[in-house]
Amino acid sequence: MADTTDVKDKKKKLMAEKYQIRRWILKCVAETTCKTAVTLNAIKKFLDSKQNGISGKPEIKLIIKRLLDSGHLVKVENRFAAGKPSLKKSTLSIQKRSNEKRMTSPEKRQRKTEGKRRQEVTVGQ
Repeated sequence: MADTTDVKDKKKKLMAEKYQIRRWILKCVAETTCKTAVTLNAIKKFLDSKQNGISGKPEIKLIIKRLLDSGHLVKVENRFAAGKPSLKKSTLSIQKRSNEKRMTSPEKRQRKTEGKRRQEVTVGQ
């Protein structure tokens, strides 16, 4: 019977390998645009230059498919180009704008506190 730690270690190694392949694919297409897109063959050559025989693994197609779905890669006429940049910056700016709308003016804050004070006084009597 296999030890559970051995199974966990194997899973961690497989996940680390997938992440490394993903990073290499993104690095391969990092400087490309729609006009200078690279082919699948070029991506596989790049991967083989990093680690011998890695481009023949079936996970490569799945990783590329997921990168396409997430928007990190864009397919243009059977070629791959870098996708749009990370959405973290745009979501942060949207959140900042929505928080600014929620802020009230000092006059409104003062009216609210005065109203609370009146309620406290009438309740206390």
